[in-house]
Formats: sequence, C-alpha cells, structure tokens
Amino acid sequence: MKFPVRRLRRRCSWLLMTLLSAYLVFYLHYSFTVYTYQSVLLPSKSFPVTCKADLLSKPRLVSEQKQNGSGEHITCQQILFGSGNETVYEVAREIMAAHPATYIDDGQFVELTADCVDFRRRRGYHLSPLDQEEVEFSIAYNIIMYRHIEQVERLLRAIYRPQNMYCIHIDLNSPAEVHAGMMALARCFPNVFIASKLEYVVYAGFSRLQADINCMSDHVKQDDRWRYLINVAGEAFPLRTNAEIVKILKIYNGANDIEGIYGKRIIRSRFEREYEEVNVKSPKRKLRQTGQKNPPIPHHIDFVRGSAYGIFSRAFVEFLLTDTKAKDLLQWSRKTFSPDEFYWSTLHHTYRNPHLHTPGAYSGIPDEKPWLASYAMWRGGKTVCFGKWLRGVCVYGIGDLPELIKNKYLFANKFLLDVDPLAYECMEALIEQRSICPPPFNDTYYRNLPFIIKQS
Repeated sequence: MKFPVRRLRRRCSWLLMTLLSAYLVFYLHYSFTVYTYQSVLLPSKSFPVTCKADLLSKPRLVSEQKQNGSGEHITCQQILFGSGNETVYEVAREIMAAHPATYIDDGQFVELTADCVDFRRRRGYHLSPLDQEEVEFSIAYNIIMYRHIEQVERLLRAIYRPQNMYCIHIDLNSPAEVHAGMMALARCFPNVFIASKLEYVVYAGFSRLQADINCMSDHVKQDDRWRYLINVAGEAFPLRTNAEIVKILKIYNGANDIEGIYGKRIIRSRFEREYEEVNVKSPKRKLRQTGQKNPPIPHHIDFVRGSAYGIFSRAFVEFLLTDTKAKDLLQWSRKTFSPDEFYWSTLHHTYRNPHLHTPGAYSGIPDEKPWLASYAMWRGGKTVCFGKWLRGVCVYGIGDLPELIKNKYLFANKFLLDVDPLAYECMEALIEQRSICPPPFNDTYYRNLPFIIKQS
C-alpha cells in the first residue's frame, strides 16, 4: 500500500509544481514582458508630487553580449534628445528586429480586467489628481477605435485623470473580443464608458461623424463639469501632459481649436456629388457615388473644410446638438464624402457663416490661423517618415520623435505598436516623466494665438 501513496504524493507534487510554474509564467508575462515601461505609482492623495523618477534614462533595449564582453543599451533619452544620432537608431532597429515585442491579444482583456484594483495598479493609472489646477478643470474625450485594445488602453492610461470623462466608440464591425474586452476595461473606471449608440463605421462615410456625435451627446448627458471636449483616434498619442493641456485650454477661454481650409483646397466634389455607404456590415464596406447631385447646403451656409479632429468648447458641443441650423447641416451631410472633415469647420468659421452665431467661433480667414489639436505628417514633397507610410500618413518611428516633440500640437497621429514599439514606449515615458516631474511651461506661444478669446 505504500507504493500507491508515494506515487500519489509524487503526482500531487508534480501537479502543484506545474500549476505554480504556469502561474509564474502568466504573472511575469503580463507584469513585465508585455510592456517594459511601467508608470511610477503615486501617493493616493497628495499634490504636488515630489519628483524622484528618471524614466528617460532607463535602458529600454539591450543588445546581445559581444565577444569582448561589452554590450549596448538604448534609452529614451538617447532616442528623444539624441539630435538625430543615426547610430543609436540603427542599433535600436537591429535589437527590435532580433527581439520582436510581444503584445496582449484583444481576447485576453476580459481576464486581465477581472480584478480591477489589481489591473489599475499594475498598469500604473493616475487614480488621484496631480495638482489642484487639474482637479478644477475637467476635460471630456472621445476615442474612436476599431481594434488593438492594448494600444487604446495605453492611450487611455496616458491621458487618464479621475476628474476627466472618456467615451469610447467601438466600430460595430469590430470583432466580438474587442467589444467584450473594451466593455470589461470600461467597467474598471467610473469615468470611462462605451458610447450608448454604436455605428458600423465606413471610411470617409457619415457614420464616422455620427460616432463622434453619439459620444458628444453621451458626454453632455453624463456630466456637467467638463469644459472642453477633445476627440482623438485610437492611434493618436498626446504631446502634452494633462496639466499642460489644462493650461492651454484655460488660455483658449472658450474658443474652439478647429482647422479651416477655404478657397481652391476645398474639394467641392466631396459635397456637391451624392455618396452612400454600402455593405456596411461587411468587410467590403465602402463609400460610393450614386451619380446624383446633392441639394444646396441649407440656410445659405458656406462650406469650409478641415480635420475630423478638434478641440471643442462645451458651449460649441451643446450648440451643435441643439441648434436648428447645425442639426439641418448634419442631416444634409449624410450623403457627402468625409463629412467629419467639414462639419466642425463649417460651423466654426463664421468668417464665411456669421449668421450661425456659433459659440467659440473664429471670424478671421480660415487658412490664416494655426490649428493645434492633432498633428499628422502627410506624404508629399521632401517629407521624410522614419517609421512607415500608411495611406499617405506617416506612422511615426523613433527617428521622427526628436522633431515631433518640439512642436506645439496637443496630440500626434499616428502611432502603431506593431510598426515601432519603442517609439510608442518612449512617448509614454516622456509624458509620464513630465507629468510627475513637470518642467517649466512656457505659454507665450499659446497666449498669442489669433483665435483665443482674450481675458477681460
């Protein structure tokens, strides 16, 4: 009888060791391998925060040891402030090619967020405000996404503050695991929610604009504290910290920041001809011309083109949701090409449309003012992209970052983890470093913008 007992003990020991090993592999993988950058956790209720971290000098990539015993490592300090040192970039690319990054699959987020307290802690969210000025200035965000939960989650982490509000619109064509994972993620935060009405989004179709409108409507109903709304793509990333964004928006003082293009660059065919979305529930969904002409724009409104992304005052958002002329323009735009690139702009630029009386509008010539909501690098001329061109837009690589971080924009689009994970990681480190160790902020440029509403 002793032999079976010993054998049973051995089997139990083997099973226990197997389970323990599996747990350690799982824990180490999700705690360290998926992302090498980890935010510095902050005291629960204290500001200002004492600056002790140096995230930019932390080794991010380490090369294989050479025969003479020396190795090479790459830091974000070198990447961001190395003045275009091509040797550093070359070594970084070689290491990344030899050791591809690993990512969290969309289908794993339901399990990862099962324990919300543990998830928020391990992912390094700022669950307490960093200073009183941020506490008193709430911002609403729209995040429009289709896939890649991990990248959207890391964007959310970079811009997350407990006083802000976050609406996430998930394309109805997104896989089921994306919907399940994002819903599980949203449940871990009281100020993050999925849009109450989701759309089958067609590229350049009205559905893309409607997705933003749906989130705007939800924001107005959900909370009355936020002062500005910013809409961003899931592939965007901030160039400014939340504290810096608050300072800039306070300077705006109710003015919107919306791109304006007028004259020959309008591309009138986009709204003079009728377009319709077809196969909206299919991978073959697209926008096509019907061969018909659109009726004239209602209320003698003059067309102004711009970007799908902007910075909108609360008064502007409430105006477009309730004003008769704004709602008529929205209805008319259903059969146009890429209405998200003219709807905001047309309402905002009263140089062409003074009769709209839009809150926070700009009355000057549209093309003669800056626009700082979201920077994108478009292909053309001598433009160099160190990452990858995708549909005419640069997906940023590490070589793009030194110049990118110098500009005055609030966000940059686009980044993709599977194109250059180190570029994304270094942007995370930069924003986190500046959040917990804020450098002096020079606001002179923003105070001299032509579209701000001057303080009385």
